Amino acid sequence: MKISLKWLSDYIDIQDYFSKPKDLAALLTGAGLEVESISDQGKQFESVVIGHILKKDQHPNADRLSLCQVSIGDGRVQQIVCGAQNHKQDDRVVVALPGAILPGDFAIKISKIRGVESSGMLCSEKELGLKAESEGILILPQNAPIGKSYAEYMGFDDILFELKVTPNRADCLSHFGLAREIGCLLGRPCALPIESLIEGSQSTKQLVRVEVKNSDLCPRYAGRAMTNLKVAPSPDWLKKRLESVGVKAINNVVDVTNFVMHELGQPLHAFDINEIKGAKIIVDQAKPGEKFTTLDGSEKTLKGEELSIRDQERVIALAGIVGGKNSGIQNETKNIFIEAAYFSASHIRKNARALGIETDSSYRFSRGVNPEAVPLAMNRAAQLIQSLAGGEIASEAYDIYPHAIVKKPIEISLDLLSQRLGFKIEASVFVSWMKRLGCQISDGRSTANLATDLGSESWQILPPVFRTDINIDMDLVEEFARLHGYHHIPEALPALHHSPSQDSTSFQNDKRLRRMLVQQGFHQVIHYAFTSEKWQNQILGDVSKLTQYGLRSDAKAVHLMNPLNEELGVMRTSLLPGLIKNVAHNFHNAVHDGRVFEIGFAHFASIGENGQAKYEQETRLAIALWGFDFNLWKKTQNALAAFELKSNLLSLFKKLGINKFSFESKEAPAEFLHPKQSVALVSETKPIGLMGSLHPNILEDLKIRTDVAVMELNVDKLMQGQPRVLRYAPISRQPFVDRDLSFVMPRDLQAAQVEAVIKQNAGSFLKEIKIVDVFVGGHLKENEQSVSFRLLFQDQNLSLEDAQVNEIRDKIINAVSQRFQIALR
Repeated sequence: MKISLKWLSDYIDIQDYFSKPKDLAALLTGAGLEVESISDQGKQFESVVIGHILKKDQHPNADRLSLCQVSIGDGRVQQIVCGAQNHKQDDRVVVALPGAILPGDFAIKISKIRGVESSGMLCSEKELGLKAESEGILILPQNAPIGKSYAEYMGFDDILFELKVTPNRADCLSHFGLAREIGCLLGRPCALPIESLIEGSQSTKQLVRVEVKNSDLCPRYAGRAMTNLKVAPSPDWLKKRLESVGVKAINNVVDVTNFVMHELGQPLHAFDINEIKGAKIIVDQAKPGEKFTTLDGSEKTLKGEELSIRDQERVIALAGIVGGKNSGIQNETKNIFIEAAYFSASHIRKNARALGIETDSSYRFSRGVNPEAVPLAMNRAAQLIQSLAGGEIASEAYDIYPHAIVKKPIEISLDLLSQRLGFKIEASVFVSWMKRLGCQISDGRSTANLATDLGSESWQILPPVFRTDINIDMDLVEEFARLHGYHHIPEALPALHHSPSQDSTSFQNDKRLRRMLVQQGFHQVIHYAFTSEKWQNQILGDVSKLTQYGLRSDAKAVHLMNPLNEELGVMRTSLLPGLIKNVAHNFHNAVHDGRVFEIGFAHFASIGENGQAKYEQETRLAIALWGFDFNLWKKTQNALAAFELKSNLLSLFKKLGINKFSFESKEAPAEFLHPKQSVALVSETKPIGLMGSLHPNILEDLKIRTDVAVMELNVDKLMQGQPRVLRYAPISRQPFVDRDLSFVMPRDLQAAQVEAVIKQNAGSFLKEIKIVDVFVGGHLKENEQSVSFRLLFQDQNLSLEDAQVNEIRDKIINAVSQRFQIALR
């Protein structure tokens, strides 16, 4: 939120902080209102002053240039070369002196132009950053004071704060609200300069009828009519005020409503009375399917849950969110109805989010405005509009407030304060801060319903209504600590009477997995547990196929009742859609290879024994690896990403001590996997997940022009029995003996099946087996391939002889040939 110090000074004396705005920013930040940036408008026009052209001559060496003698006050005259043609002797102009830096980092310095020295520049509105385009230099009125700072002359001598206001401090979303906060912090008086209201003879209740049908969602509704006013552009002072906080000026009526909102924090809306059908305003919920067009022309279809402001035929505004195009203020408008109200914060927040509309009004209403400021803001706007647009203020304003919002007193004791903050607090200090905060204080000991054990000093504190965040005694404790200063809280290490509890096994297992994957070069990513149902279905396809991999799947995702947006409407049932989106985003941003992983929950719902929905979650590990690895000289592509991912998985299994595992192909694999390049992961006879290349159709749809491999595991099944006890064995002193076996086999026969038979017949001497080559083509048939296995044999105690190894080799060849009807190449 933008705050103007010049505007702020209308309500509290802070002139001493204009020369040291950082001190004021530090004060506010220390009190919990973080100042994110400070912008000094005057600095961008430093060394820019008002000048008077004493003499204008032709440049001696250029036909299109003039040579001017310009007075800048105090008897100083600058010689300036100018290329514009719209100025003349005796004009008042804007002069940028040497040392000035104009918008666009354009530095002004003494220079020679066509052999003649020029000590400055006569500025146009474009060069000053005031307009996108301008013709000639800026000519000022003849009464412009010579030598005066241009920033000060134009009112650009303001200092702007960019404030980060936390959701609980809606009372500071205005200039007067912040002035009230500064007054509390500095102990200075704060006042609102409001003139008395002069009402006319006409009655608001005769001009417009009002009916509030839903007082739960609209506890307070006020309105006042004005007649015979003239809509016109706003005066400069109002335009500058609004522009200083980033609001575009529209006309004097609309600008006043925006001004009062930024002044008091109370959103207002002005209706054209002539556009209110039946001259009646009804505050009620919309009708299902009803169409509504906002002021900016956007059409919305209403669900019937939204609180609306309507006339006898249609919706003319969405309460607390945005006005309708059908009743807005036009240049021809003569009679208006000013609306000020207090709406349910939760209702406005929910509807604004559902409709995808965020306005300054909904931003304030959704955080909670001050119900006591409703008539004040309405009358303030009426008084300002009358001063700018004329007209008559109607009497008998509406103020429908059937159930006044009343704060309850909070009981608190000095002992409780001291105990919670850890240091002794003086009663007078606490009472002083509460009074500066605007609280009403009574002595707790003299109150009949006050508990008797509140300590030697106790009070009943009644917070002001505008502080919606102060409701219990702990709120007062926090508020006192904030105002008094956190630096008063002594630093002390808490006594440790018990040893810290150990981390849970699941936490330790997740930590181990993260460390192992990072060591292999993977980057961890973290997503929301929410996702788009459309995107999830698009990637996963038929989720029933995931059960064969040991992964739970539900056809229907868990829907959120109040999602952040449509793209985050359901709980995820798999981690892979999020990772695949990461791969697509990175690839389309020139990251053509990478590896990422995520450990998180997949969420499901089932029906419990009592018939109620039961929500469950399953811890998953998902990995995505993509990219080509090219040889710089041969321009050849290395193995598929799936092979690289398999290598990473084998390394992970080795570190976890998992020895009994296998890869099984499925006749009907998951739809997002390549049918010929995917497997189920089986650990100790149980399926724990899936791995494979991403389906070519998905790669084509996402325009990913590279190989992508993915994997998803059930972490609980993977880490069952972890951490496992490591068993060490002495390193054998005997040499390895290797044998290579190349089998010609059908392409649809998995190498893993052959490898399993080799292991069954190799005996205890086999220490390692790996595939070293896959060959197709040549003299082989089209459906054949040659797969070469390298077998490493070793005995712990003796050197193996060739005869022993050859005997094992022959046994393996016979077993493989009989089982699969294949032969050596």
